[in-house]
Amino acid sequence: MIADMRPLVMGASALWSRLIDQFGWVEMIDKQADRDGDRLSVGTRLKALLINIGTDRKALYKVQEFYEKRDVEVLLGAGVSATDLNDDALGRALDILYDMGLDALYPKLALKTVNQLKVMDHFDDLLPVHSDTTSVSLYGEYAQQDDAPESSEDNFAVARGYSKDHRPDLKQIIFGQCTLRGVTLCANVDKGNQDDHTWNNENITRLAGLLEEQTDKELLYVADSAVVTEENLKLLADEGIHFVSRLPSNFKLCQELKRSAWEKEKAWRDVGQIAAADDASTYKIQSFRRELYGRTYRLIAVRSTGLAKQKEHKLEDVLQREKTALEKAVEKAQKVTYSCAEDAEAAAKALVHQHRKALHRLQITVDTEQIQEKRARRGRPRKDESAPGVRTVYRLNVKIASPDEQTLQLWRERESTFVLITDIRDDQRVADERVLRLYKDQIEVENRFRYLKSPYHVGPVFLQKPSRVKAFGYVMLMSLLMYSAFEYILREQMAKETEPLILPGKRKSFRPTGISVLEMFDEMTTIWIESGDGRQRMTARPHDPQIERILAFFGMDLNIYSEVASSGC
Repeated sequence: MIADMRPLVMGASALWSRLIDQFGWVEMIDKQADRDGDRLSVGTRLKALLINIGTDRKALYKVQEFYEKRDVEVLLGAGVSATDLNDDALGRALDILYDMGLDALYPKLALKTVNQLKVMDHFDDLLPVHSDTTSVSLYGEYAQQDDAPESSEDNFAVARGYSKDHRPDLKQIIFGQCTLRGVTLCANVDKGNQDDHTWNNENITRLAGLLEEQTDKELLYVADSAVVTEENLKLLADEGIHFVSRLPSNFKLCQELKRSAWEKEKAWRDVGQIAAADDASTYKIQSFRRELYGRTYRLIAVRSTGLAKQKEHKLEDVLQREKTALEKAVEKAQKVTYSCAEDAEAAAKALVHQHRKALHRLQITVDTEQIQEKRARRGRPRKDESAPGVRTVYRLNVKIASPDEQTLQLWRERESTFVLITDIRDDQRVADERVLRLYKDQIEVENRFRYLKSPYHVGPVFLQKPSRVKAFGYVMLMSLLMYSAFEYILREQMAKETEPLILPGKRKSFRPTGISVLEMFDEMTTIWIESGDGRQRMTARPHDPQIERILAFFGMDLNIYSEVASSGC
């Protein structure tokens, strides 16, 4: 006789549980932790945190409550219950993770995952690694939190710094990461006031050490303009690492190259579109060789139609300020009179030349005026004194005409010109077009940061002190690695398929995002049946038949929702 029947909405939790098992993260963490006697191993507690984040697709929140609504044994092993995942147990796990040295542990874990996925097999001689940072603001008041470093060995601190969230009023932490085909290769949690120039310097050293014995391919470091400093370029050269970056716009060399490129209009080479979208930007390029800090580099001037569209707000401001300045100049010029037409014409030409770079056009004509001469001396004129004569003078008549559309479009394109820099001078090995593509692929690391940008509604127990903030930051980076690996496997498998996935909203895709696929799992449900023979588990068949197809991509089936996981106790 059935005593009780209880449905449990599992969502994607079982998928995450088995994926973490495939990566071997629990065993790796527990081996490093080397702790006996705990009710639940550190690796299992970390796994619980990751499942929570991945299933809810937001920052860690109310973990015990999350597991009270799910089949914990299916996810974490026989004998594990929601009460084992209280705040104190998870807070202590963060303390242990911090003491294990996450700065060294995380890259090993990430590299192990990348090697399992065989990501490096996609590349020939060059291994392009995309690197960037982002800031994440922390909300809330935490009594024990302080800007000061917790110890002399670790200068990590939650602090105010340059906020990429545009929240300078909040304390923050910095996430840095490197990706390879969208999979996180290495990453770190840094103090809130870390600057990008220093981060790149430290990151280059970390990356070189991580990959030194892992591949015979040459490393290609792709990063934003913060990497272009004399010290960083020297370090890249000393480590034998190639690079592609954007030359900072405030460099004098950058402005010189832009001018040189625009003076040679016929030298632009049309690259066309790089992205597959119909409305994707089109590009034109010119290549140069120039010296910077004593070394010769290849520099590529790039014109982007997409970037030109983004300049519209700036254009409005430029036009308004320019018109105001021109009106003052015109008012002053029109007050001046000239004794001959030739002088007036010369003044008109000088005025046009002075404002030749303006977008507005000056329309100037020379008007003649008759002016009564003044008497030679003061006082009452004599009766026989003749009246002063009349003389002709010349004055400028200036009208400010709005710029035509061709002029505006030219401005947009000039403003949308940027300059790339690379140490690979051999354009036969890496063509100019490929350098541009490598730089535009920087979007892969930027997209990964979106996963970290959920509001951080995190219980205070996790953020009582800087060490827990840092440990929690690494948990978020591990969740990002988990997600990026999930999406990578999904897309690799879809590349072999002949039929697209049907996503929510009946959208079809051969290259779906991980988020869109995870939405399909949100209603996955397990049913507990309590009877005299004990507890039985049944998986409610999914409404969407494609769920089984997706699970097969990962070597799984619906049994992951009813079979008890390997024990974590």
